[in-house]
Amino acid sequence: MVTSVIETTLSLGEWAVTNDRDAVLTCLGLGSCVAFIAYDPVARVGGMAHMVLPDSSQGRATARSEAKFVDVAVPLVMKELTALGALKARMQISLVGGAAMLPVRSGAEQMNIGARNAAAAHAAVKAMGLRVRVEDLGGTQGRTVRLPVRTGEVTISTARTLRADAA
Repeated sequence: MVTSVIETTLSLGEWAVTNDRDAVLTCLGLGSCVAFIAYDPVARVGGMAHMVLPDSSQGRATARSEAKFVDVAVPLVMKELTALGALKARMQISLVGGAAMLPVRSGAEQMNIGARNAAAAHAAVKAMGLRVRVEDLGGTQGRTVRLPVRTGEVTISTARTLRADAA
């Protein structure tokens, strides 16, 4: 029997949870954004959010981009996974992204949105009483992350970032 893979690609601020064994959740080209990935290996349910900004005090999420903010996305995905039968104690959590895609000048660390997103993601995970199992954060390269629900095996590929000063 041949199964067809159903790939769901999350755009900025989008999220998804599923118990479909043929589903693959994907975030393409994460730069400063952070992907929150949660998987329960017993219930075989997985979730992912493509988070853009550290906290919701920085703006307003729309219905299409509920997961735009880290402080909203992490509890939202966890709530929906629990509704599908996941248990917090079994959750395997991964954080991916948070790169510095633009050069940060001395004294302008607050402009490094990737580092701020990564720190906010760690804080949100800790606040939920969860622990990060896999993390690939920071650096200067974009990443793509995939979660096949059948296996729960998070795969991360890194894009080579070219800079004008690299010549």
